[in-house]
Amino acid sequence: MENLYYNLSKEEFSTGRKLLLWGFAGLFFLAGVYVLLISLVFGHKSITPVLSIAPFGISIVVSIIAALATIKRKDLFFLIDNDKIEFRYGIFKPARHLFKWIDIKELIMPHKQKKAKLLFTDGSSFVINLNWLQKKKAGLIRKHIFYAAREKDLKVIKVNNLI
Repeated sequence: MENLYYNLSKEEFSTGRKLLLWGFAGLFFLAGVYVLLISLVFGHKSITPVLSIAPFGISIVVSIIAALATIKRKDLFFLIDNDKIEFRYGIFKPARHLFKWIDIKELIMPHKQKKAKLLFTDGSSFVINLNWLQKKKAGLIRKHIFYAAREKDLKVIKVNNLI
């Protein structure tokens, strides 16, 4: 079986999308400043300063999304080879996981979910959740795990839904 390595540190957002996000965040921030200026400095009684909460709130939410899209994530990967399944993913605290094929007893694959459940020989289990990946990458990783498990003569159970 061939090795599968995905570098997940590559950005999902293009530069244009990042610029649009930061631009929208800046525009909503300026809109909040404008509402405050009109109400407080220019003295328009019909516009209350409370109305500036909405643009500032939207600006904060869009800025958080833009920051998460811009920040470089360190060493996120997914590796499947003849000896092990190894991956590291997460948004805030990336966790590295390593599972050897000899420790895996069976594999449960749901039909329409981007997950795979590994049942180990010691009775424990782990769910590999690929929902945060692009559909194409998640499908290829699931397919590779499935065929690698079949090659290792592991029991593969297909279910409709994984709870």
